[in-house]
Amino acid sequence: MKTPKPIQDERGIAFPMAMIVMAILTSLMIAFAVLATTESQVANSQMASAQARALAESGVERALWAMTTGESNPGASGVLVLDAIYSLPSPVPSPYDGSTFVAVNDPVLGSPIGGFKVTVANGAVINEKLVTAIGYVPDAINPTATKKITVVVSRLKWIDPVCALCAGGENPPLTTTNVQVGGNAAVNASTSAHGTTPAGGFCSGVTPVTAVASSGTVSTNGTPNFYAPPGYTNNAPCPDGASCGMTYPSGMILSDSDMATLKALAKATGHYYKGAQHWACAPDGNCGTPMPNGLVFVDTPSGSPLTNSSPSSDLFQVDITGNWNSGWGGWIVVAGSLRIQGDVRMSGLVYAQNDVILHGLGSNAIEGAVISTNRVDAQSTTIDVDDTGNARISYNCPNVRSGGGNISQNWFVKPGSYREISGS
Repeated sequence: MKTPKPIQDERGIAFPMAMIVMAILTSLMIAFAVLATTESQVANSQMASAQARALAESGVERALWAMTTGESNPGASGVLVLDAIYSLPSPVPSPYDGSTFVAVNDPVLGSPIGGFKVTVANGAVINEKLVTAIGYVPDAINPTATKKITVVVSRLKWIDPVCALCAGGENPPLTTTNVQVGGNAAVNASTSAHGTTPAGGFCSGVTPVTAVASSGTVSTNGTPNFYAPPGYTNNAPCPDGASCGMTYPSGMILSDSDMATLKALAKATGHYYKGAQHWACAPDGNCGTPMPNGLVFVDTPSGSPLTNSSPSSDLFQVDITGNWNSGWGGWIVVAGSLRIQGDVRMSGLVYAQNDVILHGLGSNAIEGAVISTNRVDAQSTTIDVDDTGNARISYNCPNVRSGGGNISQNWFVKPGSYREISGS
């Protein structure tokens, strides 16, 4: 068998190789050229999408501003004025009915960027509204990009107590909540100072009717003092719940939905706690790690709402004791029981879904309101029943609403409600 001879003449192979390389390079050049063209289109599309999202968020901010300013200054231009129970006007005025395109210009160049349409509707509860905002680039007629955002906006429900100390309202069926007041306690529901008990403050449209109110009875021992608001007397310190507003629901009661909103807000600020807590200050006023100002929410150990059927493991007590001369301001909301003992100065709202025990040992006062709804048991709410204390409560409605200046009264986006939807 003959062995094949190797090819010795390779002339002519360079041309097809050059053609192959040329074809590859041409393909790459075309691909790069197409990529360069589409890259700018993609970048422009992404920028337009981001602008549309920002414009939709501007619509949400416009609605928040309109409702907040509408409360503080109803006569301002372009605001949205709600009625006494937060209901929207009917029909909802422009531009909050979704019919008006609100143009937005570049703040530096002054040239148009796009705009938004915004719709505000009543929500599931009175202090919530559903806001839908759509951002358009460059306009709503022929947009190149649109973004839709829906959010639930809320504001903290105003607690409007008609008493400095209010007990009951959610007590178990067939039971009543009694209040026992003793010692040298003083409860002031007037706007005048009485001894070391400070003067109170009233809110427009809210008329307190008594110093102490209960869905059951109010009993006294020792030498406590009740100071009635103008036009009322304390010969019978409002033992009848119906005449004191201590029936559920009322402006003094936080619903489970309200509690859930407060819980979410407290989690967002880091002021959320579970189960038994003890905030104590030393006699010299050194509080170590003090209770933070603002909204403080203490939840059941399980995190479940407190109910008549809650297990015993979810029944707990928060203790605030010692010398609080430096003061505290805000709302403390407890899904359980609360005991305050010592020389405590507090401004705002003290709210417990079960009972409250107060024992004063100094010259300071709670300036605001104390509410115990006694949701689980019928144990009495008590103030200095051992005759040795001198707890002081001064009704102050503005302090209750603002937490002594530490609680925002603005409308805000409810945590967890933000939804972004592409397109319109």
